[in-house]
Amino acid sequence: MMSTLFLILFLAGSAPLVWLCRRQLINPSCHGFYRFFAFECLLALALINLRPTELALLTPLGIASGACMLCSLAVVLTGLKQLHAAGTAERTDAPENFAFENTQVLVTGGIYRFVRHPMYSSLLLLGAGLFLQKPSAIAALLGLMAWGFVWLTARTEEKENLAFFGEPYQQYRHQSKMLVPFMF
Repeated sequence: MMSTLFLILFLAGSAPLVWLCRRQLINPSCHGFYRFFAFECLLALALINLRPTELALLTPLGIASGACMLCSLAVVLTGLKQLHAAGTAERTDAPENFAFENTQVLVTGGIYRFVRHPMYSSLLLLGAGLFLQKPSAIAALLGLMAWGFVWLTARTEEKENLAFFGEPYQQYRHQSKMLVPFMF
């Protein structure tokens, strides 16, 4: 029964993701292709670990989980706000990207001073928060798979940004971390 419900919910959650990412899914060389699979891993992890009747909110793991998820939300909203403030004039070289991604301005201030891909960092935080809700082997596997797809997404976007922005992006890479401030 539970596996049937999981499958129904997973397919119901995947359908809008497939529609939203349809342009990226037909271009395996773009960063959005890998991001879709990170989204799918996080969806599966959420369905496994976020059962309303089993949420551990006021336990140490529950508090850590909530903190990770709140930080995830703060990081993604800050990154989006800073992209928008920089003026995201749409580029035409990557039509499969979402409009907010196609900025012609290299954003290096604010949160981007510390990490080049704060929105992907937020996915890592979300994955950690989902995992901490109910740690298990399958949750760890899904979390590691999501991490791997986020890493592939960021690596692919690094190549795209280097091709578009050139030397300024190369210099920016030496001044910031890819996903985790001060570390990685």
